[in-house]
This record gives sequence, structure tokens and C-alpha cells, in this order.
Amino acid sequence: MRIVIVGAGKVGEVLCKDLSLEGYDVFLIEQNKERLEEIIDMADLTGFVGSGTSVEVQLEAGVDNADIFIAVSEKDEINIIASIIAKKLGAKHTVARVRSPEFSQNVEFAQNELGISFMINPERESARTIMDTIKFPGAISVDSFMKGKVNILEFSVKEGSPLENQALKDISYSKGHILICAVDRAGQAFIPDGNFVLEKNDRIQVTGEISSLKEFIIKFDYPDTLIKSVLIVGGGEMGYYLAEGLAKRKLKVKIIEIDEKRADYLAEALPNVLVVHGDGTDHDTLFEQRFQNYDAIVSCTPIDEENIMLAMFAESMADGKNIVKISRDRLTPLAKKLGLHTIITPKSIIADTITRYVRSKTKISGSKVENLHRLLNREIEAIQFSIGEKNQALGIPFKDLKVKPGVLFACIQRDNKIIFPTGNDYFEAGDNVVVISKLKFLNEFEDLLVK
Repeated sequence: MRIVIVGAGKVGEVLCKDLSLEGYDVFLIEQNKERLEEIIDMADLTGFVGSGTSVEVQLEAGVDNADIFIAVSEKDEINIIASIIAKKLGAKHTVARVRSPEFSQNVEFAQNELGISFMINPERESARTIMDTIKFPGAISVDSFMKGKVNILEFSVKEGSPLENQALKDISYSKGHILICAVDRAGQAFIPDGNFVLEKNDRIQVTGEISSLKEFIIKFDYPDTLIKSVLIVGGGEMGYYLAEGLAKRKLKVKIIEIDEKRADYLAEALPNVLVVHGDGTDHDTLFEQRFQNYDAIVSCTPIDEENIMLAMFAESMADGKNIVKISRDRLTPLAKKLGLHTIITPKSIIADTITRYVRSKTKISGSKVENLHRLLNREIEAIQFSIGEKNQALGIPFKDLKVKPGVLFACIQRDNKIIFPTGNDYFEAGDNVVVISKLKFLNEFEDLLVK
């Protein structure tokens, strides 16, 4: 598959690395020659110096024969124009990253009239991730599948927890079904079996029915108080989308924004949100706004260091859920060592979303990628496949199905029913399955099977 990418920024860099590692033929267009050479040194790809809106440059990069064209430059207008040109030149599928709310509200027009196959907004996707996390206050992160019917929650096993030193087979529940489907221990990822014994500081991925997840949270002493109020520090695009979404859910929302003009804009655009003009990283301002009384605090200024410092202060002074946005990967380990757990990285969210789209367009026979989340420092993939009529696994009981090591079937959606499978269950055409896997770069269900 031939993929052409425009833009070698943070998202472009991640995409170039990921997609080249997955074996795709990647071609990168970037105006900055030095930046282009940096990416070429990191990934196996072919680079072209020039503008993504240049017909000549696009033709030189082979856009007319591209399976997928992805525009992820820093400017919305460039991404939209480049995608329109690519579609006219013959690219089969086009993806444009946009940030502006004005562009994001015209997705249907862009698809139907402009020929852009997929428009994606990193700030909006990040806001959605935060809103999913807020549904479960005790979870470090939340990844949703099957339109929210299935959730995978991340928790940390704390010292003295009832989970500590417990084998998975000995953990009992009174309601429904719970599956601990992946574990991170000191940076090493496991797909555990029933004999796996949990230890303190393990990070675990848990899935199950909503009622079962609620029982798990209460039984094992994780916070379960419903979040009703959220303080957002930083009124950029992510803060805007987050406040808009939370206000629609009838939560009490306040934004602290340092730029006066931006604060005025937010106050007018978000009538159900209280907007304060001030420095959200200033201690006096935070106390004036009674930050310690909010159920959740989101640090999402444009500066990572400010977000980390603010989140550390909030962690020490407030009992609410603490969420921090970090753009640079190298700061994430530091933030975790400082006790910050719920970390939002927009470039990783957007790269995973685009990678999922790319995999869904790969030519396949019996399955299709519908959703993808990378878990536990991207060492584990949780992939939702649709099972087609030609799938080789149809009708074979799981106990007899030969599957590669490091693979777990977490749950199946059949019609509107969620099934947590046993060895006697089997796939039917039309099923959707969430697969937990240590195998990388899967774009076809059959790649999980021993042939």
C-alpha cells in the first residue's frame, strides 16, 4: 500500500515511524529540508522537499497512484487544499487533520463535496478521550469500543490493595463478568492467564459489563464518586471542545484562560461555561477560583512544563481527578515518576486514529479493522475486528482454534449483545471481536491464526 504524508510535525513523525514499521510504502512531503532529513533518519521512507499544495510536488511523490493521502501539516487550510488536490490527482482515500471548530463542523460537506474521505481533529479527539475517562473517576485511562458498549479501563495496583498478591483465577465477582486482559509490570507487558499473580504497582487493563466494572471499582477501593464539576486550565482548542462536551452533559465547568481576547471569545461561544480571565498556573488565582473544590482538574495549557507543575500542585492540594496534557513523549516518563497517571497525548491519539483508518482500508478477505487502541506504553494493541463471511475461524470452538501466543479474545458483539467468550464459544459472520494482542501491526484477523 502506497501512503503519502504531508507534514513532518509531531503527528507526521509518529505516523511516518508507525506506518513504515508496519511495512507500508511511505512517502513524505515537507517544506523544511532539515526536518525532512531528520525524519528520513528515523524511518524507512522516501522524502520530497516542497509544499503539500503543489501539484508538481504531489505528482513527484506519486500521489496519483497513492492508496491513502494524509495531510497533517500545522495549518488546516493547507491540509484541506492538499487533500482536495490529491483526490483530484487520483488518490483513493484522503485524510486531513483540522483543528478549527469552523472546519470541524463541516465534515459532511468536506466528504460529499470536496472528496475528503476522513477529517480528524486532534483536540476534539483528545477531548473525547478525557470525557471517556471522566466517566470512570478511579481509572487512569479509558478506551472505548463498539460505540461505547465496551470499555477497557486502566488501574494501578496500590500497596495494600485487595488485588495485591492475588492470582487472577482467585478473584471473584458477584455480577456479570470481569476480565483483566493485560498487565504492565515495570515496563514489561503481559497477556495474563488465570495463574498470573498481581503485584503492587502493576498497571492492569480491565474490561467487562458496566455493572461489573462498577462492582470492581468499589470492591477494590478505587474512587467511584461521580464527577459533577470540572476545572479546565487552558482555553485552547482542546479546552474549548472539552468544555463544550462536558456542558452538554450538564456538568459544572469552569475555564481559566490567560489571554483576554481568547477568554472573551470562549465566554461568548460557551454560554453554559464559566470563563475566567487569569493565569491558571498562579497559586493565588487557583485558590481564588477554589480549585480544590472541583471533582476533576484538567491541565491543558500549550506548555507541557506548566501542565506538569500545575498537575503536581493539584495532586498535592486537591482530592479530585487529575488529568494532564503532555505533547512531548520524553516528558511522559518524568510525569509518571512524579505521580501523574492520567496523561493525554494528542499526537498519539491522532496517530492511532489515523493508523486504524489505514488498516481498515487494507485489502482483506475475511475481516476488517474497526477500531484500534494501543495500551501500556503502546506495547499492547486492542483491536476491534469485524468477522466476515469468508473468515477462516467461523464455527470453530475457541478451545480448538489455533491462535498465536500473546493473543486474547476479550469480548464479542453479536447483534446488540456483548459476549465474554468461553472455550465453547465460536465466531459467526457479522460478529465484532475485541482482540488483545502483543503482536504488532495487525490489519487482518487471520494474522492471529496459526496456519
